[in-house]
Amino acid sequence: MFCKHSFSKITLAFLVLAGMAQADTKVNPYAVNDGNIPSPSEYQGPLFQLHVNYPEQLPRKINMPWRKVLNGQPLTKENAYPFVMALKQFVDDPMRTFVTRPEAWNKNAQKGWYSMLWAGESIAATGWEGRDAIYGTYTGQIQPASVYKDSGLTVDVRNHAAIYYNQTAAYALHKVWQQCNPETRICPPSLSDGEAQFPEGSVIIKAAAATATPEQWPVLQGAAKWQIYRKPFNLHGTIENARPVVTDVRVAIFDIIVKDSIAAPETGWVFSTLVYDRDAEGKDAWDRMVPLGAMWGNDPDVNSFQHPTMPLQETWVNPEAPAYSTVTLGYGGRLSGPFDIAVKTDVYVGEKLVPELRSSACMSCHGTVAYFPGYDQMLTYFYPAKRPITEPLRMYVPGSEGWNRWFQNRPGDETQSTIAGAIALDYSTFLEMVLMNYASQDQLARGVFDEEEYEQYWDAWRILQSEFRH
Repeated sequence: MFCKHSFSKITLAFLVLAGMAQADTKVNPYAVNDGNIPSPSEYQGPLFQLHVNYPEQLPRKINMPWRKVLNGQPLTKENAYPFVMALKQFVDDPMRTFVTRPEAWNKNAQKGWYSMLWAGESIAATGWEGRDAIYGTYTGQIQPASVYKDSGLTVDVRNHAAIYYNQTAAYALHKVWQQCNPETRICPPSLSDGEAQFPEGSVIIKAAAATATPEQWPVLQGAAKWQIYRKPFNLHGTIENARPVVTDVRVAIFDIIVKDSIAAPETGWVFSTLVYDRDAEGKDAWDRMVPLGAMWGNDPDVNSFQHPTMPLQETWVNPEAPAYSTVTLGYGGRLSGPFDIAVKTDVYVGEKLVPELRSSACMSCHGTVAYFPGYDQMLTYFYPAKRPITEPLRMYVPGSEGWNRWFQNRPGDETQSTIAGAIALDYSTFLEMVLMNYASQDQLARGVFDEEEYEQYWDAWRILQSEFRH
């Protein structure tokens, strides 16, 4: 799975970077946002605040009340619903504010929840668009209206997501970024001694809001509204020559990801997804966020292509989840939420162009992440696609040995890549992305490439990114 380039000088240039400290760069790893600030005539509320004062020690007692559901046993499909609801209860107080009262969250309610370094400014090389200034969101995937036509969507839709780490998870971020200096802005990662492994009890949340209005997509009636400051988009991506505008978005998805080796002894992680259900009971939009499902393994023993009726044992999907949210389930019905792009369209399987293929899932995607010092591109692609990555993608045959490499259960300290020296990133795709941001600036500052080579290299990376976003 190691990506080989025709220009060996570039590959060799990466190898000499291993172990070096980062040189001074023009990008500020501590940047709060992408530099686009709405004027007072556009927006008068509080702006997003960056919290990266990571704890330097673990909490004395790590509270994991959701484990009461388990009775000391691994998670099962039978107790997955109360487990997800226990996770929702665990984050209830801060996240109700985060979802339903954005101004209060921006002012003073982020205590105990942390953001990521190397994620504020836009970085053209990697295609990263930075954080928006109003609510700290990141531009996400784009779906054509046809994906949700049965639930009434009339416009193409994009999600804008915000990601936070609880105090336990943020301790891992402290270890990864322990060499960073906010005064000099020198901020290289530390990864050689297991720093990227998250402690038990780590909780990561990701909330995603859709650009469609309730009139354009009726499933969003009554959903919580955020405001963000972003450029408009089309099906090809962000319209670069447009100016940002204050945009209303509605919260549709809320992921709760927890490190718990009792619940998930083979992978160490449980991925759970809540979705907005306008018909659910409750006093506010947070109450109407209901479980779509949970996933704690890739079901490697279930070949869903060869045996499509064989039930999964490590994914639970709520039979009462709203219909729109199940349209984008992944391979064999494995968990994948709306906007996660588990369903790829117009891909090749052999020489046949397939119009639609369920080819990913929460854990198969996150399980690909790794970092190789000195070679700063993705070692394993998100999808079971053959190298080199092209448009359209050329997929492994579903259910084949090549395909099945993506659907194994690995602990977070074991990489899917077989490259000697590859560092596992414990299922954190976000960490992998910001390491790409760091790498791009490190290479540029050191003059590793001439201008043409630099563009060649990152053009290849942008192809990967565009395939993931559509």
